[in-house]
Amino acid sequence: MPQSVDGEQLFAIGDIHGQAEAFNATLSVLAGIPRAATMRRLVLLGDVIDRGPASLEAIRLAGDAKVLALVDDVFILPGNHELMLIDAIDDPMMFMGDWLDNGGEELILEAVPNCTARLLADFADIARRAVPSSFLEQMRNGPTSLLVGDLLMVHAGLNPEREALDFLSEPRDAVAGSDHWAWIREPFLRWQGGWGPELNWAVVHGHTPAVSKLVTAEIFTAEADKLTDHSRICLDAGSATGIPQIGWAEFHDGRYRLGITSQSDNGGEENQ
Repeated sequence: MPQSVDGEQLFAIGDIHGQAEAFNATLSVLAGIPRAATMRRLVLLGDVIDRGPASLEAIRLAGDAKVLALVDDVFILPGNHELMLIDAIDDPMMFMGDWLDNGGEELILEAVPNCTARLLADFADIARRAVPSSFLEQMRNGPTSLLVGDLLMVHAGLNPEREALDFLSEPRDAVAGSDHWAWIREPFLRWQGGWGPELNWAVVHGHTPAVSKLVTAEIFTAEADKLTDHSRICLDAGSATGIPQIGWAEFHDGRYRLGITSQSDNGGEENQ
């Protein structure tokens, strides 16, 4: 079973995709969980933005998550949508169209509701002004994964055919859909041979939805908890498809539980 480091209560939240109300509700749920260790840490697994109705509000909540979730530290890892945003801002002629087509248009319309921009460089200017510079800096230069004990937190996953640490050191400027920690699906999802140099890691990830409709915590847990066969947990609850629900997990003292939160539900299931 996955272990977090001694004296730590670790939370992880999966893909948000602009579902700010469900994200805010999730932070409130975590705040209501009693402190069980000296250190309470929260990791956001990436894809805070795009496709949903309130990406900019979700970014604001992420910046305030330390206070809202009553944790001592917050790590915001980049997902493929954050990487697309950075590429689009830096080289709009090459990448802006891809980002807009993959959900960036919703962020633009949130920033400028009646946007009439047509030039790719103008969209880049809107995004650069709308997205807080502190968030962009985190996505450019902050950690891209986090290893806590034998728990690896990363957006999409690992390639079992490559050495794990080399794979995790891949730069951020990946081609969409490529063999990369922010994009990979297969062969990661079907692999059953273990992870890490000693094959003892459990990978906590998002990117590929575990569910595709509103579900109970019990159903989400059944679909998301793949530790027994695949040594991984998927916390993507389908927010990219417009579902206003967020998957999350708590790890402490050799125990873990998965939960799912919508705008009006705060269920959770515990496993050990």
